[in-house]
Amino acid sequence: MPPSTWMLADLALLIASVAVGFSLFPPGDEPEPPHVAFWQAAAVFSFAATIASLIFGLYERETVMARSRIATRMLLTTGTAAVLAYAIIHVVMYSVVARKIGATSLLTFLISGSLVRLAAWWAVHSLQRGLVVIGARTLFESFECAQEEGFLREYRLIGCVQPPGAGAEAPSDPDCLGSIFEQVGQLRRADVSDIVVGAGATGDARIMDWIVAAMQQGCRVTNEATFYEKATGQILVDEITPNWFLFADLKTHCDEHATFKRLVDLLLSAVGICLAAPLWPLIALGIKLCDTGPVLYFQDRVGQHGRVFRLYKFRTMRTDAENGKSVWACRDDPRVTLVGRFLRRTRLDELPQLWNVLVGQMSIVGPRPERPDIVQQLRENVPYYAERHLVKPGITGWAQISFRYGASIEDAKRKLQFDLYYLKNMSFELDVMILFRTVGTFLRGAC
Repeated sequence: MPPSTWMLADLALLIASVAVGFSLFPPGDEPEPPHVAFWQAAAVFSFAATIASLIFGLYERETVMARSRIATRMLLTTGTAAVLAYAIIHVVMYSVVARKIGATSLLTFLISGSLVRLAAWWAVHSLQRGLVVIGARTLFESFECAQEEGFLREYRLIGCVQPPGAGAEAPSDPDCLGSIFEQVGQLRRADVSDIVVGAGATGDARIMDWIVAAMQQGCRVTNEATFYEKATGQILVDEITPNWFLFADLKTHCDEHATFKRLVDLLLSAVGICLAAPLWPLIALGIKLCDTGPVLYFQDRVGQHGRVFRLYKFRTMRTDAENGKSVWACRDDPRVTLVGRFLRRTRLDELPQLWNVLVGQMSIVGPRPERPDIVQQLRENVPYYAERHLVKPGITGWAQISFRYGASIEDAKRKLQFDLYYLKNMSFELDVMILFRTVGTFLRGAC
């Protein structure tokens, strides 16, 4: 289900949970009527749980893919919601909700929300939809790779079918199901519910007749770019063409969105600098005690439209980490100091970049900027890599919260797929979700 549907479902569960709390422990002599107290409590708990759910990614597709992830995120969400709700009720509203009512309501939500998601987990793993790919073997392999990484778990990959005019595949390949025209009558028998058509398979007009016949048998037919985007939150770089940028309706040149995004960047960067100011001396002291050298570290990075700017960070590596040569960083980089490891894990090393945001060189949310020499290397090896510079780079972004730490050209290619998704779908709502997930990363890293 989409995040909005999960949000509505959780709101219904929360209201029902608060009703259970009030029915089991009806309030006594209160200054407000019971129905007013009920709706106040329901509103506060719903608000607190929604914020906590966004922070810990409870509405995301990956949550229902693993039972351990369901349990962990439900516990974190409920615990954080309890703290936030009672802070609002006692500190802001100067009111009181009986502890028994609050505890019962949140415990009921924890149990009911977990059961609903466990039912979704069972459905995903037990009622998989049969998927056939029309296109080259490499396209089918990209779907297999995505499934190994945790995507497409709700699908059962049946195999790939040759489009008209395609060369013969190896006869021993069990995933190749033969010619497209041999398969129309077998779709229902093979329990095929979804068909993905590769970009290279649409050149022959005869394929439309086959697609109509497949749809008449109840199959859902989608092109590979649309399917992969919705299923994984990525744009499949190897399967797009220059025409994709003409018809993708990118939001990069929307003046209204750019103006609003800049206003939000100014507000958040100014507030962030003020709130983080007390931390700066402590961070500087930790860096100095761990490794003598400069506290701040700066590099040239490539920004919007290829313009180079100077990016600032708290130094997390030894002073001799690179010696003037750009080197890929990795997750357990031995060049990182003890304090630097903590700063990286909590993202506190990124705080000086709020100045880059304030002066307009970066945005709070966007693709991460890279160094000019690495950008040149990636432009030569990764198709459409330069197009990520259509927007301002960001402190955090869709690729950062969706993919592991990049340390190779292949990783940069995978992160580009998330960046292109952001370019196509960028909106205030998506930026808010990314920010909340970044807060969740900070909280998990600080623990």
